[in-house]
Amino acid sequence: MRIALLEEDMHTANQFAGWLQSAGHEAVVHDAAEVFMRDVPRGASDVLVIGHHAAGLRGEDLVSWVREQAGLSKPVLRICTNNNEMDIVAALNAGADDCMVKPPRRLEFLARIEALGRRVPRPPKQMDVLVYGDLSVDLQNRVILRDGQRIALTPKSYDLAVFLFSNVGQLLSRSYLMERIWGRGSSSSTRTLDTHISRLRTDLGLTPENGWILQSVYQHGYRLEKSDPRPARLHVWEAERPSC
Repeated sequence: MRIALLEEDMHTANQFAGWLQSAGHEAVVHDAAEVFMRDVPRGASDVLVIGHHAAGLRGEDLVSWVREQAGLSKPVLRICTNNNEMDIVAALNAGADDCMVKPPRRLEFLARIEALGRRVPRPPKQMDVLVYGDLSVDLQNRVILRDGQRIALTPKSYDLAVFLFSNVGQLLSRSYLMERIWGRGSSSSTRTLDTHISRLRTDLGLTPENGWILQSVYQHGYRLEKSDPRPARLHVWEAERPSC
């Protein structure tokens, strides 16, 4: 997983990053709250860790910002500086998924990260075919079918479609989608992503009439949602005939 970490104490930050990397994760360290707030909404992080920072915002204020202003549903682990019950309660009430008291123990820290990571949506691996209405995704053969008929898609369009279906209802930033589908450091532009999204709407019929809304969120990214495909009822009123 990719872990976004806010920790202004660089000794502690390097320690956390070393623990995460030793467990096979990627740690992206932010040494200031303003950098964290700038980068996290655009990044491809799976779990957020909010530790010590010296800015005016309190830890629970940052957690509230993640939930309310940034609109992120990613799991959040808050590292509290003391074992004060009210600080822990405030962090949890603000939207943190878990809390630890500083200094955390390595194995417990990694176990809590793994537990939070299990909440991150991923395509089920035990199934070969996923069904979404009249669309079927054949994971083994990397094809998408509508009513048994194969839909012609490029490899990247297929990957993008599977990732969108695996994250229905989630707001996904453009940078997150670019990194997951085209890879980190890709020379492709976000215009490439927008073109693929437009083609998927047409090729897969991701429209309200078919029970889907592939929404573009201004200055952020895209969200695939289910919609009610039932048409509105049309009432025809017969004009009252004048009496003779």
